[in-house]
Amino acid sequence: MTAPGRPSLDVFITDGRLRAQRPDAFTLEQMLDAACRDVDAADKMVEESRSWTEAILYEAGLRCARVIVQAAGWRIAADRGHQTAIDAADGITEGRQHRRLLRLHRMRRVRHEFMYEVGREPSQSDIEQARRDVVELITEAEAAIRRIAHVVPSGGSW
Repeated sequence: MTAPGRPSLDVFITDGRLRAQRPDAFTLEQMLDAACRDVDAADKMVEESRSWTEAILYEAGLRCARVIVQAAGWRIAADRGHQTAIDAADGITEGRQHRRLLRLHRMRRVRHEFMYEVGREPSQSDIEQARRDVVELITEAEAAIRRIAHVVPSGGSW
């Protein structure tokens, strides 16, 4: 999270960073499957490069954040999309995943430095923590999909 306290979805809605959209369980399941494949790929990459490993784990965590937000019925605007996805997921999960999502923001910055600048390589403990965080976010995202999978639309506006 980039600001103190839990993010307010109202701010993202007012700023146009979130728009209502009917969740599509099938698409969200595909996104979550991709996050799981990312974790598997990261596991295979760890001996080659911890920087690439953490970048892959970041992408998996970002996919989970997007699933959480989209399962709640929101489309994330492209402008500041990564930051919005992470912060909105923090708001939607009501702080349950706050520390993991804070670390995901750190991973976002480290990934940016790795990809576009020169940054330090993550430590082995950074990688281990990142993997634990992503696995927990996958569990949270799975629960979000389960909540919508059997919901019959009530005719409300999305």
